[in-house]
Amino acid sequence: MDMRAPVIDEAYDRIAHFERAVSEIFAPLRLCPDDPITFDNAVRCVSIGDVVIASITGQPGGVLREPSRISSTDPELVKIAWHQQGYSGVEQDDRRCVVRPGDLVAYHTTRPYQLSNWEPYRAIVIGIPRSRLGPSAQLFERRSAEPISIEHGVQRVAATFFAQAATVLDGSTLPDGSLAELHLADALVSLATSAFTDATAADGSLGGRLVDRILAYCLANLSDPGLSVMSVAAAHGISTRYLHKLCRAEDITLSAWIRGQRLHRIRRDLLNPALAGRTSTAIAARWGILDASHLGRALKAEFGQSAADIRRSVE
Repeated sequence: MDMRAPVIDEAYDRIAHFERAVSEIFAPLRLCPDDPITFDNAVRCVSIGDVVIASITGQPGGVLREPSRISSTDPELVKIAWHQQGYSGVEQDDRRCVVRPGDLVAYHTTRPYQLSNWEPYRAIVIGIPRSRLGPSAQLFERRSAEPISIEHGVQRVAATFFAQAATVLDGSTLPDGSLAELHLADALVSLATSAFTDATAADGSLGGRLVDRILAYCLANLSDPGLSVMSVAAAHGISTRYLHKLCRAEDITLSAWIRGQRLHRIRRDLLNPALAGRTSTAIAARWGILDASHLGRALKAEFGQSAADIRRSVE
């Protein structure tokens, strides 16, 4: 009689349970632990709106997102991992990298990837729906398996914020669909995008492209009524023709993209009970739209609801 059988069975039960858990949180994955007997991985997660944040600890081994496990019904997520402990490797789209403690790294569930954890590890992982990111999704896909340092600037701020946001895993709760949840999800997405725009790679090289800097500039200046194709081109020292060419390569019409970003924020403010006394015209002006005569029509085209409909939905 093999006395090890119950121990082995119990170990593989633990592996299967953890594999199911992380697959349900993100997308179907396969685990390949170095030592199944000592497997002791753990995950805690919470959904903040449509964004998932998870704290994961584990033992050495591999994590595979295999072609055979990718289906059209899987969530299309961009995953951003902040490694807090342990050296790991990430491979996706013919790119390979070493991730050190303190690095941020992105990869996405629409393509196969492999994680190799060579040491016991701890990481905070953010899962953001690709649709939530709009054109910025391409920024993360271009920089998949390319770690960035958090030693300076917005990357340090982002990592600190991720750590603080993860405290909701320790008993803090946010009501589903609450305004606080909406703002926290927006902040996670905005900081993640900022961290990977113009980021310095962990090897010291400067990442980011001009089009990424342009989109980040637009997001930072949405409240300026003068924000336009001409003003953006002038701010970056390029012609409007070249600006259109850059954006066209990303399937972006810049003026429409700016309008969409403004409408998204106007809708968020209309849903905010604290701003119930502020007129929709004033809210629109806050986001750079001074002529609100067509606001209701624009909101209805974008979200299927007029300004009044949006406000009534939270009464």
